Amino acid sequence: MPRSARIAFAQGFYHVFNRGVNKEPIFLEEADYHTFLKRLVALRTSLGYDHSIYTYILMPNHFHLLLQTRKTPLAKIMTSLATSYSMRFNKNHDRVGTLFQNRFKSKLCDTDSYFLVGSRYILTNSIHAGLATTLEDYPWSSYHELFGTSHYNIIDQKDIFRLIGSTVKSKEAYRQFLLDGIKLGDQESEYGFDREVAGSALFSSLAQKKFMRRKKTIKS
Repeated sequence: MPRSARIAFAQGFYHVFNRGVNKEPIFLEEADYHTFLKRLVALRTSLGYDHSIYTYILMPNHFHLLLQTRKTPLAKIMTSLATSYSMRFNKNHDRVGTLFQNRFKSKLCDTDSYFLVGSRYILTNSIHAGLATTLEDYPWSSYHELFGTSHYNIIDQKDIFRLIGSTVKSKEAYRQFLLDGIKLGDQESEYGFDREVAGSALFSSLAQKKFMRRKKTIKS
């Protein structure tokens, strides 16, 4: 059965997710996490792909990204990431075959309304999974780039500060928003992956209509 077309646009803001085949680990040791993060860096530095990453977390058998595309299509970015990481992982662990369960899942989002809830869901993922007790305890997320120290420069802090504010007070308010998410439990009911578009009803309607017009143009 053919796959359904993915809703994708230039300048699109996406919540992207993928997990290991049969839910198996995609990170077996610390070096694997570093390899994946270096691949995220290389997308823009070595390959020159035009996009911004707002939030990320690497979990033992899956990962989440919030990113915005520009000139480079989402599929090209994610295919390059998955292919390069899978090849390195298989080589390092004397392994063959598919690493990821399927093609990545993505959800087109309304940037302004989704960033807060989406980033909170992503960054608190490790706590809700029982892998850490505080956000600072889990080393494999963008939390450390924004609030601590990190060897990586993956997220676009300028775009994040545009959304949350650049003052110390606004940054602390965002941190508290994240901490409040720990008490809420593992939930993203309003923005679950059973939907391809997340945002206001108007945003969802306009995105669907634009996508349908684009499909008709491509077929004609």
